[in-house]
Amino acid sequence: MKKNTTTGLIIINLLLITVLTIFITLKLNSSKINVAYVNNVKVFENFNMTKELKKAGEKEFNKRKLHLDSLYLKLQSPDISSFDKKNLMQQFLREKEELNQFNDYFASEQSAKIWIRIKSYSSEFSKENDYQLIINSDDKGNVLFAAESIDVTDNFLAYINKKYEGIK
Repeated sequence: MKKNTTTGLIIINLLLITVLTIFITLKLNSSKINVAYVNNVKVFENFNMTKELKKAGEKEFNKRKLHLDSLYLKLQSPDISSFDKKNLMQQFLREKEELNQFNDYFASEQSAKIWIRIKSYSSEFSKENDYQLIINSDDKGNVLFAAESIDVTDNFLAYINKKYEGIK
């Protein structure tokens, strides 16, 4: 009887160890982290929102630049009085500074809006593609190495452009 009890305990222990091993293996495999990376420079430059806002900013910049150029031409005129030249010079310098401020403000303000949109799309993209982590990479070397197999830049770019256009 003692032999049967010992054999029974050994079998139960082996079954428990087997079940525990299977459970641990399944748990480790199910918690595998799916990692990818995107080239943030490529994403930013090729995002349709960036292209649209850049075009709008260039239009406004060129309009202001054209006005500034016309002031400059007036300043070069030999027929202008010194009093008018002084006033035009002050206006020219003021408008040149405003143009520089517009350019700086527009670039930083629009970049912030674009990154907010990209980040909102990245959350949805991650969920749809089962990524737990997407690393933001650039050409400056924040990521020292990444296998091309986890580069999802082109897929991500296609996704966010479709979302921006209202296609997906």
